[in-house]
Amino acid sequence: MNINKPEDVLGLQILSSFMKKTLGDGPAFEIVLESLMKAATENPDFDLSGLSSNFLGENLNSLTLQEDSSLQTITAIKEAAYKSTNKIKESTSQKMNLINSAVEKYSKEFDVDSNLIHAIIKQESDYNPLCVSSAGAMGLMQLMPENCVEDGVKNPFDIEDNIRGGIKQLKGFLDKYKNIEMSLMAYNAGPGTVRRRGVTSLQDIYKMPKETQNYVKKVMNYYNKNSKVI
Repeated sequence: MNINKPEDVLGLQILSSFMKKTLGDGPAFEIVLESLMKAATENPDFDLSGLSSNFLGENLNSLTLQEDSSLQTITAIKEAAYKSTNKIKESTSQKMNLINSAVEKYSKEFDVDSNLIHAIIKQESDYNPLCVSSAGAMGLMQLMPENCVEDGVKNPFDIEDNIRGGIKQLKGFLDKYKNIEMSLMAYNAGPGTVRRRGVTSLQDIYKMPKETQNYVKKVMNYYNKNSKVI
């Protein structure tokens, strides 16, 4: 994709302006913007004007820079980006080969069970490298922008980069809690939530949000099947 059409240039300006207001002018903003630009460059079907119209419900040509206050949230931008870039041309088998290779590589590097990583990926993104959640989590292991900064992830939509960052983050929780379920609680809700709610063991899981309780249950169900969930 070449960003040379007036509507694409305008679309990029609007998206950049709004993301900067939402994320701040820091590393998180740079990561998200660079990731979208990389997806646009590598995918000829990526359409910035269509990207905006996906969540605005109108043609980008009708917008002006002064109207960017009508944009909803960074979540809408990311979800629209996912819809636009989901025309990825890699075959499923090629994608899975890349995922399996990265999981094996970094599971060994960080000494984490690869089956656990597959279970997390299955629950987090169902193996979609371009998945974006309503909260702004990105990629296969659903990394937040701040986690990308902490773990040195330059492109959360890149299969290997995302998996490395996700496994690195999980390894930190496993070392801290010495328990898989506790680590999954922290991975899903954040270690701050675990601490504030007074969760010190698996028996305290009832103190966590229902979403996290369900998350841990689903991941463990996948994990206990003792096979890669593909």
